[in-house]
Amino acid sequence: MKWIVIFMGVCSATAMNAQDTLWIVPGTFIQGNDTMPALRAETQASWTGFNAVIDREANTDASIVVFNADSVAHTWSTNAPDAENVTLPAGATVNVELPSLPQGSYQYFLNDEQGKILGAGGLLRIGWSTETLFYWNLREWQPSMMELSAAGEAIDWSLPYVPRHFTINERSYPSTGDDPNAYVAVNLNDTCYISISNFGHMNHVLHFHGFHVDIISATDHPERVGWNKDTVPIRKGESLTVRLVAFQAGMYPVHNHNLIAVTNAGFYPGGMITTINVMP
Repeated sequence: MKWIVIFMGVCSATAMNAQDTLWIVPGTFIQGNDTMPALRAETQASWTGFNAVIDREANTDASIVVFNADSVAHTWSTNAPDAENVTLPAGATVNVELPSLPQGSYQYFLNDEQGKILGAGGLLRIGWSTETLFYWNLREWQPSMMELSAAGEAIDWSLPYVPRHFTINERSYPSTGDDPNAYVAVNLNDTCYISISNFGHMNHVLHFHGFHVDIISATDHPERVGWNKDTVPIRKGESLTVRLVAFQAGMYPVHNHNLIAVTNAGFYPGGMITTINVMP
């Protein structure tokens, strides 16, 4: 049985080695000339614009405290098998149970329409401790849709979906180079792991220059585990983990293979581009 304990009021984070508390925080997301209403699952009560990572042990029941600082209720879920929806009342603190999962990469998110469109959700990273880790949260943004959703309007999904912005960890290239979680900097012959999750409303395909990566875990396509690829498709809602062995020095791009997804409001280069930097 799933128990959900609700407390009214503000809570405080007590995490030491893992994030113990999340705040659902409304704010403003700025990309280029577009200013968009947004939501984030933050590590603190104030807006930074970036979603938090939750780290937990493998094959162990766990929980996290979530404070909904928004003025409307939302619904929490994950892409774990048999995931349940949990209601987050406005202004309430909810102790949310996290499922026991094998090692891999998953995602948590707000499962209501407004929560999904405004972008609150992040990586649920299970079973990683001493490994060299990076993560890429993929997402695209359509300002007009976000404005309608923030105003409480229902979205007509039959209309063409044409995003203007594409991000990795809420950043577009070249700002992805400022993110130590997205910019893969390793030494020659190091092995690192990258958690990748698609939070958007369309499928994406990432292409690695210079390397093939091993697929270690995949939520939607477990048959791909063990594949060694330089081009990796990631369906909307899917999460996977890849292993990269840095056998050669140099700087190598990683980019979305969809041309529109490597632009910023139509201008190239931008969007979902980052770099692997292997230092000799």
